Amino acid sequence: MEMIPKAEPQKIPFQVFEESIPNEGRWEWIGGEIFFSDDEIKKVIIMLVSQIGLKKWIDILPHESRDELERLLRDKS
Repeated sequence: MEMIPKAEPQKIPFQVFEESIPNEGRWEWIGGEIFFSDDEIKKVIIMLVSQIGLKKWIDILPHESRDELERLLRDKS
């Protein structure tokens, strides 16, 4: 089961929570990086953004990040 972030917050089903948190919830930090695979990081990010919703996520991004995101979305079109 995979979450799809939407504009508004969503509840996280327990199954998604279990599947999204690697290493049974133990996070490892090594040399400035969280020690998860790209796929594991993606699952955590998608789950967290789904919980707060895209609107709130955009609101809490630093201004520079919002500008960068807008640029990336324009370039992708």
